[in-house]
Amino acid sequence: MEYIKHYEKNFSDLLKTSDIDHAKQNSFDFFSKSGFPIKKKGDERWKYLDLRSLEKTFYSTDYDNDNLTINFDSIGLDKSNIISVNNGVPKYESLEGIEIIPNELYTPIFSFSEDEFLSLNTSLSSKHLLLKVNSKFNGKVLNIVYISDSEKEILECPRIFIEVEQNVELTVNEIFISSDAVNLKLPVIEIILNENSKVFHNLVFQSSFTENNFKFTRVDQKEDSFYKLTSFSNSSLLAANDIKVGLNGKNSECDLKGLYFTTLNSQFNTHVVVEHNVPYTKSNQYFKGILSDNSRAVFSGKIYVEKNAQKAYAEQKDLNLVMSKGAEIDTKPGLEIYADDVECYHGATAGHVDESTLYYMMTRGIDKKSATQMLVNGFATEIINEITDEKLRSFAQKQSDDILPSLSFDL
Repeated sequence: MEYIKHYEKNFSDLLKTSDIDHAKQNSFDFFSKSGFPIKKKGDERWKYLDLRSLEKTFYSTDYDNDNLTINFDSIGLDKSNIISVNNGVPKYESLEGIEIIPNELYTPIFSFSEDEFLSLNTSLSSKHLLLKVNSKFNGKVLNIVYISDSEKEILECPRIFIEVEQNVELTVNEIFISSDAVNLKLPVIEIILNENSKVFHNLVFQSSFTENNFKFTRVDQKEDSFYKLTSFSNSSLLAANDIKVGLNGKNSECDLKGLYFTTLNSQFNTHVVVEHNVPYTKSNQYFKGILSDNSRAVFSGKIYVEKNAQKAYAEQKDLNLVMSKGAEIDTKPGLEIYADDVECYHGATAGHVDESTLYYMMTRGIDKKSATQMLVNGFATEIINEITDEKLRSFAQKQSDDILPSLSFDL
């Protein structure tokens, strides 16, 4: 495959500028054996998406990342506590309460062999940002803003690792700003929550139809920790939100919610795994999709309960509004349980706007299009309101308000 030869050259060029890293070599060997997960057989994660376009563009890792600026007014965020990720390279200026972890003390939460995209990130990521948050940053907000600007087709492989000390509360806002750059983004964020820590993680994709964005979130929770993730994605060409949480301490709890829009011929994949590895853990998954035109969305989720993880409580739900005849949703919730004293529930739906409610609104003088948009907005707002940062919540609501009038309702 020609594109694999292209990435082999990128990898060789990277090794010339840094010491040989066995993890990078092993991860690239894994990627080079099969390439992107385009072959469908046996691959539940990607089998419903058409990834063939990734073979056709030879994305470059040779580009400038120094002269990019963030338009903070467009986001509504303060300029303080910002980490900018410029064309895939994180830039960090010293913040009180956040220290840099030496590379030799870093142990990834995930294995590169989980997925070909993760293996490519591991092998071609030029700079990891490894952070530890202590009590001096307790209760504060860390904003991570991803921006791109290049005339080349670029490959972005950022890696950010955050360890939160015990008894510390942190809000992490991740924002992807849309651009005209043609790119393949493979961003990875890893978060370790130590005992009795709390993380409120808000993720917003402001997408464009020139980008492919495969976003990976990996979380390791210790005893009495709490993690809340709320994600929002407007329509992009090809994207994924891949989440894996390990509940590894008693009384740890995670709350995962997300909303995704798909329009035109876009594709979006949500893949969520929560592992209950010890007793007395709790998880909640609640995702919603709004699909229009000829777009496609996939939701695959799994609740895994280890055999000794008694008293686990888990819920999983995926609800979808299909707004046009050409749109398609594939949803696959799942349970894998090896303990006998647990409460686990899952379910998924795909349907249209409720006809009786729509009829009622029309009898009150509201035209059909306006009534439909009002109902869709109410469906979306339930998730948007879960974003814990007020400024980012307003930004996501504006994205939703802007996309609603463009949705096609042709059922």
